[in-house]
Amino acid sequence: MPVAVLSSPLMGEEDLEDDDFGLAASEEPDPLDADNFNSVEYINRQFPNEASLGGLDDFVEKLKARQKHNDEDIRLAIRRQAATGRRARADLDEAKSAVRELFERIKAIKAKAEQSEELVSDVCRDIKSLDIAKRNLTLTVTALKRLVMLVTALEQLRTLGSCRKYEEASRLIHAVDELAGHFRELSHVNRGADLLEKKSAILDDLKQQLMDDYVSVLGGLVRHELPEDWGTSAAFCVDALGPAMRREVVTQFCLRILEDYKDIFQPPQEASGLEVAERRFSWLDRMLHKYEEKYASVFPELWRVPCSLCEHFCHVTRQHLVEILSTSHHTVDPELMVRVLRKSIDYENKLARKYPVDDLPATRDVQPDAVDYSPGAVGFGLKYPDVLGKPAKSQKQSAADVAADDAQFAPRFRGIISECFDAYLSSWVQHEERQLLEVLAATGSSTDKITTQYDESHQDEDEGASGCLYASAPSLFAAMKMSMNKCSGFSTHNTLFDVFKVFQKVMAQYVDKLSKRLPDRITAPLDASTVKAVCCVIGTAEYCDETMPVFAEQLLRVISSDFEDRVTFSQEQELLGNLMHRANQVLVQSVNCSLDESFMKMNRTNWETFAQEVGDHSAYVGEISEQLSKHFAPVAASLSKIHYRFFCDKFVQTFVKRYIEEIYKCKKISEQGAQQLLWDTTLIKTTLLETPVVAGNGGKMQTAYSNYVLREMGRAETMLKVLSSPDVVDASSVIAMLGDDRPAAEISRLLALRATADGEHNLFAGNEDDRYGSSNMTAIGSTMKNFGDSLNQTGLKASEDLKKNFMDMKKNVHKLGFGGVNLPSFGGRKAGSSSGAPQ
Repeated sequence: MPVAVLSSPLMGEEDLEDDDFGLAASEEPDPLDADNFNSVEYINRQFPNEASLGGLDDFVEKLKARQKHNDEDIRLAIRRQAATGRRARADLDEAKSAVRELFERIKAIKAKAEQSEELVSDVCRDIKSLDIAKRNLTLTVTALKRLVMLVTALEQLRTLGSCRKYEEASRLIHAVDELAGHFRELSHVNRGADLLEKKSAILDDLKQQLMDDYVSVLGGLVRHELPEDWGTSAAFCVDALGPAMRREVVTQFCLRILEDYKDIFQPPQEASGLEVAERRFSWLDRMLHKYEEKYASVFPELWRVPCSLCEHFCHVTRQHLVEILSTSHHTVDPELMVRVLRKSIDYENKLARKYPVDDLPATRDVQPDAVDYSPGAVGFGLKYPDVLGKPAKSQKQSAADVAADDAQFAPRFRGIISECFDAYLSSWVQHEERQLLEVLAATGSSTDKITTQYDESHQDEDEGASGCLYASAPSLFAAMKMSMNKCSGFSTHNTLFDVFKVFQKVMAQYVDKLSKRLPDRITAPLDASTVKAVCCVIGTAEYCDETMPVFAEQLLRVISSDFEDRVTFSQEQELLGNLMHRANQVLVQSVNCSLDESFMKMNRTNWETFAQEVGDHSAYVGEISEQLSKHFAPVAASLSKIHYRFFCDKFVQTFVKRYIEEIYKCKKISEQGAQQLLWDTTLIKTTLLETPVVAGNGGKMQTAYSNYVLREMGRAETMLKVLSSPDVVDASSVIAMLGDDRPAAEISRLLALRATADGEHNLFAGNEDDRYGSSNMTAIGSTMKNFGDSLNQTGLKASEDLKKNFMDMKKNVHKLGFGGVNLPSFGGRKAGSSSGAPQ
């Protein structure tokens, strides 16, 4: 255990403060001080066995010494706490006493400060009163000086004005305005109101005198002789009187000059008509030249008097034209009205270039020189010029205000005359409509020439495909473009939009006129001239459909942006699309009618008892090939390549449907007859593939066309293969051959064509699911095997005959002059194939 250090019981308070409770610091913590101290465990550690009990007495003595030491520590702590409390109370009492003393001192200082402030206020009160009195006296003296100066200046201004000393008067006007500005707030005082009224009266008299002098320049009554430099000094005076006075002088001068113009051109004078409207502008040109010779020295260049004269001339001319047009716009020649309008626009542009708004001259200082108002100055006798240094309102009224005033009244020449025509241009629009309709009416079906239009959109693919169209279409668009350019030269708003609506109306009528050139009903093949006319309708509609979007873009570039969303030819293009479709149907029907006789021969053949050997095509097949070649050639020669292809697509769709129907019209077909029809179908398929190529001078057809012919004619071949099968063919086998998309009624109709009745019973005995069962798939294989064996005998001979016919066709093509045409090669199947016809 640590050794305790005991303090003497007679230790003082200072010793207590420095005492550390007498305990030496131990490096190891005392187990008796542990928070989780357990006395039993502690004793067991000290005395683990019986032998260790020999040191029990020493251990007890140590514990008693430790207890005594702890009691001493507690006694010292209690004594020190009592001593510290007494000293803290003494320190607190001392601090309170110091605070009370400080508060008393602050209170005394504050009382002395209040006494000092009262003393300063008493001292300064008299000084402040004297200062206010001095300021009021100064203001009063200044006001009296200004009053004296204003009265003196008004008298001098009256004298200078009556003597026409305008330059000196202009300088004095600024002093009068400045001095009067100080008395405007005193207008409720009689003397102040009298002075202001006197000032207004003097300035009004001066203005009237200046106006009379300027009038006398034009040859009016001259009451006084004007000095030589009168114009310059008067201009200074007018500028000093403000922009309004300057505008009034210039306006009155211009209106007096225009009196002669009104006498000559005022309606209903002889020279007021639109026929001589150009004389108005010639009159203005002469007057501007006269001004430069006689009056340019009187008016400063900064006043822009010629510009004002032109502006007033335009306003007067506008009034004259409105009066003329309001009474005679229904009878006036529209071309004359537009000619005058264009001349007006040209003249407006000329004036706008000559007098641009952004070229307004910088406002000059209206005070010619620095003004000396001292009593000794020449022309002035103002006693107190020093009081003019600080006006009541800033005299820099300024160049900024004057410039803003000039900008507000800046002339606007563009549209100043021409805008009055807008309300009366409907008669010109109607005139243009009549002219376009006359162009349309002059192109009858007999007089409308046929021309060839090069189709640039397919030149890379077809090396220059071309189609026929009527010459009226380019002429009509040329006339429409001329009207558009003419109108855009003087209007890009409502009038141009009205012209656009006329274009829509004319195009709708043109489409209707083209539609009437198509035959209503097709009961017989069309002759070559009619076919060409129908092809020209398609070519013309195609030309219009391609030209209208380009024409609309040109119109959008010149028309106002307010009408951009409304400028479209979508409805007219839809009409053209319908027209092209109808014309194409006419061509298809014409070629289809040419095949009536051939299909009649096909139907008159007794296919039920047909027993000839299969090896050569039937007679109707040659006629079909001949008719197709005959009618395809003029169509290919007159249509553009894209429309020729479209015609071929539509025709082959119609032909395949009709051919299948014609097969059904044969009623009963024997096995031998079905084989012959299968051979004929193969040759017709070849004809459908070759005829468009030959008629189009060797131009290739699209792959889609060939695929469609092979697919659809292949179905017809499959039908005939079913009919040519020697064995009984049930419904499931037919479905597997023709495809699942065929309805049951069609399959029944096909099997009804068989000449033998063996297979007509129990075709649909099984339920619907059995049609696709495994047993039927076996039947399909058996049927196809028997069918292949039946055709195997004739396959080789049929292939050789087909090659021979194909070589003959090549020779005929060369004889017709199509030596450069490359026909696709054709190779027959080898003997032993399942069919003699190509799949």
